[in-house]
Amino acid sequence: MNWITENYIEIIASVLGIAGVYLTAKQKIWCWPVGLVNVALSLYVFFVAKLYADVVLQVFYLVMTLYGWYNWIFGGEKKFELPVRKIRSKELIIMLVLGFSLSYGVGYLFANYTDAAFPYWDSLLTVWGIIATYAMGKKIIEHWLMWIVIDINCTILYFIKGLYAFAPLYFIFTILAVYGFYTWKKDLKKLQAV
Repeated sequence: MNWITENYIEIIASVLGIAGVYLTAKQKIWCWPVGLVNVALSLYVFFVAKLYADVVLQVFYLVMTLYGWYNWIFGGEKKFELPVRKIRSKELIIMLVLGFSLSYGVGYLFANYTDAAFPYWDSLLTVWGIIATYAMGKKIIEHWLMWIVIDINCTILYFIKGLYAFAPLYFIFTILAVYGFYTWKKDLKKLQAV
């Protein structure tokens, strides 16, 4: 019971995170405001845990949540709802180059200039979280595959760091990412059939 009262912010953020990812999988616009509250609470938890790359990621998520919210409503053709699509080859190459080079650079900075825990691992997950969130805002279906890999790694990292509400949360996120991928894949097939 003591753990719950000491970690209630992490627990609330976890519950909101599950709700937000589920709503995203269902392509419900409410995923964005729910995600906004989740991000604000998560930012605090990661700062206290000294996972500074995750703090930076949460700040990015705040901005991307507003962008995604707007883009899902008005980012489609003729300012209508944005449809699900596959990643383009050029986008994939840019994401891979940026993802791995920035992961190393950010990891180096945190390793050498802060007391960050797991600076390279945390930075890798942060950079790819940024890329996956950008892809989600564009409704690129492959963002779910990125999240599966990210969430598995986050589950392990957060367990090691003693974030015992966030570790199972990211395991649940992994399951939801698999669900989201198959849900969006069905929608993509419907769009391609039209």
